[in-house]
Amino acid sequence: MVFALCPQAPQGGEVHFGQFVIPQGEQWSILNAAGEVAHVNGPQTIKVFGAKLRPMQSICVNESEYAEVRYIDGHSEILPGPVSIYEDPLLHQQIAVRSAISLTASELLVVYREVTASKGDKVVRRELVNGPCLYKPVTASEWIHKFSWHGHDPSAGDICRKRPNGLKFDRLQTAPCSTYFDVENVRTSDDALLTIRLMIFYRLVQVEKMLDSTNDPIADIVNSVSSDVIGFCSVRSFEQFKESAEQLNMLGVYQNLTERAQQDGIAVSKVVFRGYMAPQRLQKMHDDAIERRTKLVLERESEIQEQKMKDERLAKEEEREKVKRSMEKARAEHQAEMQRDEFQARQLETREMAQQETDLLRQRQQTEMAYWTELQNKLALDGSVMGSMLIAKTQGAPAKLIQISGDARPTMQLSE
Repeated sequence: MVFALCPQAPQGGEVHFGQFVIPQGEQWSILNAAGEVAHVNGPQTIKVFGAKLRPMQSICVNESEYAEVRYIDGHSEILPGPVSIYEDPLLHQQIAVRSAISLTASELLVVYREVTASKGDKVVRRELVNGPCLYKPVTASEWIHKFSWHGHDPSAGDICRKRPNGLKFDRLQTAPCSTYFDVENVRTSDDALLTIRLMIFYRLVQVEKMLDSTNDPIADIVNSVSSDVIGFCSVRSFEQFKESAEQLNMLGVYQNLTERAQQDGIAVSKVVFRGYMAPQRLQKMHDDAIERRTKLVLERESEIQEQKMKDERLAKEEEREKVKRSMEKARAEHQAEMQRDEFQARQLETREMAQQETDLLRQRQQTEMAYWTELQNKLALDGSVMGSMLIAKTQGAPAKLIQISGDARPTMQLSE
């Protein structure tokens, strides 16, 4: 019990008598003796006599939150932030502050909301909330779709296995996604037991169609791709499978997968074959065969490389011989050309010398002829005498001279 003759601050939960000041920004409830309750907002000075004062709790909601208010009469209300509300025990059963749901550009929410139809009936409608946005509920009666799909099984070890309800979420991804899955216990036509490892790329393109067609599209993808892989391997032996395994990278092999995905509003863009696993014994046989083939291939490549080196060596030697022969031929042609030039120079020199001698002889002959002609004219000799003189000059001095004179007694004079 609190008595106050002058205004003072009240005390929560106590009976007050006198004047009391309610501070600014606060709200108090006043319970009088008759059981009536009133609310007072500050700043204010009140007079009470035997009334119980109790402060009201203020609840603040920021921009990224909303308040879910449950009233005593049973109905609920959603107050999006920013907002401030005082909790009144006479009206409110509970006021809960919750965070808004943030969505990126590739996420969406599936929201179900009860609305009033044109005839006044209550119906539930589905709404797709696309990001990016900060979603706050509109009514308290709406709810968000919770997805529970097949997800990764961590207990499988190295095997990519899916288990029911392994993937739980409420934000649906609309961006391209991928999932790993290993199709186990696949038998070939010769009873070889294999595990086919795949990676599936897909994208959700029609959300409404997916929601109406299935509640677990991953399970549909897993089942349909398993059917395609089993059908592919069952008609081939193990050797034929190894030869045609690259076909598992082609989307045309997966007819069941593409048809089922289309029915679920999903577009499968690509399936990647990541290899296969075989039992240990079969794998050992396969590894041994691979080792032998690899050894033969390496030996063949070594032999080819060696033969190639020999061919290159022979080609280089042949090329070197060609160059050598070409150089020798060029040297011989050069020597022949030099000899020919030298011979031509000698011939030219000989011809020039002969020409000079001929010219000299011709000039000398002309001089002598002029001399003898002048002598003939000067001495008035006839042609026969002149011819004899020229013949004698040409023949030179005789080796023997025989002279006969007119004396009675012949004499002979020999001249050497």
